[in-house]
Amino acid sequence: MESLTEQEIRAAFVNCTKGEAKRLSVPRDLADRPWDDLDYLGWRDPQAPDRAYLVTVLEGRPTALALRGSTVGSWQARRSMCSMCLT
Repeated sequence: MESLTEQEIRAAFVNCTKGEAKRLSVPRDLADRPWDDLDYLGWRDPQAPDRAYLVTVLEGRPTALALRGSTVGSWQARRSMCSMCLT
């Protein structure tokens, strides 16, 4: 995967508004990521624990998705992971 800037990542979101993309938390260590080794960039939002984000290159351009985890009741203390992230 080619390295991406914060602006490129924010502009790549296809399932949220420009305002939402502007407000979401993008990792601060983008310059330090091992871009050549990545098939996609994914991260959880530290300010919104039920939110996660996924960016990959499709048809030569960055495409990003905002993901929302299921609401977990207080009785369910374990963390869950989607099958895509698990692989």
